Amino acid sequence: MAKLKCPKCFHVNAEGREVCENCMTPLPRIRIEARLEPTPPPQAPEIQFRRGQVVAQRYTVLRLIGRGGMGCIYKVHDNTLGEEVALKTLLPQLARDQLVVERFFNEARIARRLAHPNIVRVHDIGTAGNIIYISMEFVEGVSLRQSLERKRVDATLPLGQVLTVVDELCAALEYAHQYTVHRDIKPENVMLSSDGRVKLMDFGISKLMADTRLTGASVVMGTPFYMAPEQLRNSRDVDARADVYSVGVMLYELLTGNVPTGVPKPVSELLKKVPTELDAIIARCVEPDPKNRFQSATELRRALAPIREAVLAGETTKTRRRTTRIKVGPGRFRRPLGAAFAALLLTATLFGVYRAEARMRALGGARPEAPAAAEGVADRFDSVTALVLRAQDAADRRSQRVEGQLRTAFDAGDDIWADAQRAHEAGDPEAARLAQYALQCYLATLMWPEGMVFVPPGATDANGKRVSVPPFFIDETEVTAGKFRQFCERTPGGWPCHLPPEYPADRPVVMVAYYDALAYAATQGKLLPTEAQWARAAYGADPVDYPWGSAWEDGAAKTLGIGDPGAPATVKSYGKDLTRMGCWDMAGNVTEWTRTVSGAGGEDTGDAAPDFKATIAVRGGNFSAGPASLTRSFAAEFEKRDMTLGFRCVLEIPTRRDIVENVLSKA
Repeated sequence: MAKLKCPKCFHVNAEGREVCENCMTPLPRIRIEARLEPTPPPQAPEIQFRRGQVVAQRYTVLRLIGRGGMGCIYKVHDNTLGEEVALKTLLPQLARDQLVVERFFNEARIARRLAHPNIVRVHDIGTAGNIIYISMEFVEGVSLRQSLERKRVDATLPLGQVLTVVDELCAALEYAHQYTVHRDIKPENVMLSSDGRVKLMDFGISKLMADTRLTGASVVMGTPFYMAPEQLRNSRDVDARADVYSVGVMLYELLTGNVPTGVPKPVSELLKKVPTELDAIIARCVEPDPKNRFQSATELRRALAPIREAVLAGETTKTRRRTTRIKVGPGRFRRPLGAAFAALLLTATLFGVYRAEARMRALGGARPEAPAAAEGVADRFDSVTALVLRAQDAADRRSQRVEGQLRTAFDAGDDIWADAQRAHEAGDPEAARLAQYALQCYLATLMWPEGMVFVPPGATDANGKRVSVPPFFIDETEVTAGKFRQFCERTPGGWPCHLPPEYPADRPVVMVAYYDALAYAATQGKLLPTEAQWARAAYGADPVDYPWGSAWEDGAAKTLGIGDPGAPATVKSYGKDLTRMGCWDMAGNVTEWTRTVSGAGGEDTGDAAPDFKATIAVRGGNFSAGPASLTRSFAAEFEKRDMTLGFRCVLEIPTRRDIVENVLSKA
């Protein structure tokens, strides 16, 4: 039954009233459906698996978690991984729809490559009879929608909790936007674990940045009330700013208890507990023109951070209003909110989910501007020159105070910058790329991370293919067991650690699957290396079999028959197993994960998601095998965990102008 919620006291009034029966405030003309009880799905599918049933000779069904319009979700025990996971199934009748199946598979393909503490982890996909399923991390908890519905009608979530939820959601999007746009951010797709951890899920309608197979130009995907205006027109070409828009809509709902409709009031006018600074932040999130929004989840997270810290520290709203009030008039806030949500209401009408007034239907979001002409080669060189000169000056001042690799990076920048200038004078199109490499070398001296070595730009051989690799940082040793245990312990809710308790902290971490390594790297702001990056760090431009040369030397690295045959050695134990780039233990100790699909070799940048049944490239020798050339590539299933597999991380040097400017501003 349609209800009218009072904008002043939040009392829910019966249908047909014009003023609030509690405070006599005039009620809005636009109706809001009060969520007194969760709305059950229109048709619940039949239970497909029974308790105790073993599915695909792997999953023992423990219980049914939930049912929806597309299938069921079960809690099962994965007899291969030895842990409890969730099994998401697709109804047999839907499995006959090729588009539905492809989107279902797309969810798994995208989500499986995303390993982050704030994203539900996907393990595998398979079939059992005529049922298609995805196995994923089991999260004990409730969705954000369920959390909202459990509140009284006139109550909202605590402000500190709301800001923490949005902060963790932004952290998940920071990571996910390297690969995909979610395109369906809403409370139903955000889980709150039993320990309060935020988990983003359901990438079923997402698309990889480079994948245009699923979404035609005329197809609109998402949930209308949370969709950005450009997504309403065309879902295929949206970018990360569409997710920022959705987060803004959801933030308004979390604070007020309602999805805003019509021309909504600023939140601080509805709730005294809300600092006025949030008005401007929400308004910027939902700007109809993407250019006027926060350009990334990182920017939004940074804007919210001081408010969140002040709220959690117990600073009162009254004090904030008196000392840091930002004036936001009705026009400043209502203009972007009104235009944006008018666009929402227009499309919602087309979907048949909401009927807006005729004057609201006449409004729409601004059409995107035509793309600017491509920047010429000379223009690109000129645009980066100013940055190069600033970075060169800052790097020179710092490198003069230290010796060793820091000076080496600066000198490499000087050499490449000289080559770039000569190429520019000769009209060579390589000038812009060389200038970019020089800039990255100078930046390396300003942002050098502890425990990593600098690898200058240059060519390398990856699986017999010649590849040009930009400069980057790489861990000088494999990630140790001590560091990985700290990651597991510090992750709220914990991250599974499969190391034996007695395993020494100063040895390489082992018993880590591909997604364990990805998750650790993500929390450090790093990545796993591509095969080409690993090869460049192992032997540089010219392939050699071992760090010391082409002939094997007994005792030079930790391999079969050397030392304790049952475990890797402490990192840096073998002096000859040190590459010219400064990396230890690449010929022995443990074999290491890369982020490249096995067999892709030099043609793969490491950014392609592994398809199902694909294997991941691993590199380097290990303690339980005989000598293995640095040039050899091996393959491992992404779920594999054993005592011979570990990893190290890379940090790629930024090229985006805004990030470069930020580094230079701190120099």
